[in-house]
Amino acid sequence: MSGGGARAGGPLVPPAPEARRVARGALWATVEVWGVELLQLLVFTVLARLVGPEAYGLVALAMAFVLVPQNLLVHGGWIEALVQRRELTREEVDSVLWLLAGLGLASAILLAALAPWAAALLDLPELAPLLRVLAICPFLTSLMVVPAGLLQRRLALAPLALRSILGVGLGGVVAVALALGGAGPWALVANEIAWPLAGVVILGLAAGHRPRLAWAPRRLAEIGRFALGITGEQLLQLGELLLPRLLLGWLAGPVAVGIWGLARKLFELSAELVTRPALRVALPAFAGLREDPKRLARGLALAVELTALAAVPGYALALVLAPDVVVLAFGESWRPAGEALRVLAALGPLVPSAMLLTSAFQAAGRADLVLALAAAGAALLSVLLAALSGWGVFGVAAAFTLRGWILWPVRLVLARRVLGLAIAPVLAPLVPILLAGAAMLGATLAVRWPITEPAAAPGLALAAGAGAVAYLGALGLLARPALARAARGLRQLRDARGAPAGHGEGRPGPDA
Repeated sequence: MSGGGARAGGPLVPPAPEARRVARGALWATVEVWGVELLQLLVFTVLARLVGPEAYGLVALAMAFVLVPQNLLVHGGWIEALVQRRELTREEVDSVLWLLAGLGLASAILLAALAPWAAALLDLPELAPLLRVLAICPFLTSLMVVPAGLLQRRLALAPLALRSILGVGLGGVVAVALALGGAGPWALVANEIAWPLAGVVILGLAAGHRPRLAWAPRRLAEIGRFALGITGEQLLQLGELLLPRLLLGWLAGPVAVGIWGLARKLFELSAELVTRPALRVALPAFAGLREDPKRLARGLALAVELTALAAVPGYALALVLAPDVVVLAFGESWRPAGEALRVLAALGPLVPSAMLLTSAFQAAGRADLVLALAAAGAALLSVLLAALSGWGVFGVAAAFTLRGWILWPVRLVLARRVLGLAIAPVLAPLVPILLAGAAMLGATLAVRWPITEPAAAPGLALAAGAGAVAYLGALGLLARPALARAARGLRQLRDARGAPAGHGEGRPGPDA
């Protein structure tokens, strides 16, 4: 395993986040996220027409149980803990690996045993066999966490991109073939298993880590204390993910669950395409700047500005065109998902800054603060869901949107008080971008409004094109500094792409 600055047998020291390393990491993170999300969208579009909302709802309900241990393993703070530590020994790495493997195996056994109970709880007998097979996912996921953390620690993100793209591509091919053969929800099950299976093979080979029998309770406890705060946050996020599924499944059945799953997937697609590449490099980059609040503020401001440039137009289009696009892509039976997506799009402009602020808190070692914010958000969402769930999928979308707007100023106040960040300079570059987004919204609506329902593809293309022209024109008038900074960032990515593969990454060491 590579370890910049490591000596033979000594600890791994993360390299400084110099500009070329960050740019190369951002490039590969962008390749991964865009490749994965566009492939997933293509697979989802094909499968949605082949299997319909009910099959998606059944698998989504089964995954509601699987995602609890799976997400706690892969997103429970262990990767962040490996990245964030200044020094990391092989003994620590092996201890984390064996702990997670044991937890993953225990989770798989428990899920398989609880499958009949879950099916009885939701009065869906066909759920039990699906859950028994999907129970393997947490165990597979547990085996790829440590290799992913080691690769991300040194910003070697190319294997992560390959893992994700191959997993989604191969899983999609198998799933579509099964769906064409009449497999129904089992096609979706195959698709869910493909991603962690690809991760185990590709990341294990790329990280170069060969585990040994080792167990260091004290070191593991230190790493676990950092991960614990993120684990708590992830539990709350899982509640937010699973509560609407279970609530809709209980009140309205699997079709409503499938409709909500598509709406949320399409909303998250925009965040993944735009914000996820920045987040992949934000934590290690912010961690290197945590001792310098002024530089951290500048880095955060630039990340927020660049992500907003790409995110705002997508949300503006969704506010106007979401129902039409969903019907065109997935069919009339999915129209309610478009209506829910339109509601969620009103939350869109806040997403990049909220996610990047979370990375800044984690980089500063304030996982406790992230946990407190997640707890407040989960409590608020529960109240809003109780009040609005009677409106079905639309009410669930409204609850998420209201919660986001209520909590956003709280995040800003905490960033100022806890991190010492000056908030005004961070947010000032957003003003011209949001004004350009408003111009785009007005132009799109002006073209779409006279078109009778449902809008055909040419009408949608005309409306989207008018909005794009208005957005770019407004940016040229109002946000030239932002465009100049974006151009410099693209040049850095171009230079990073042309750099030798080993540039700035340090010499490999035999430590882990």
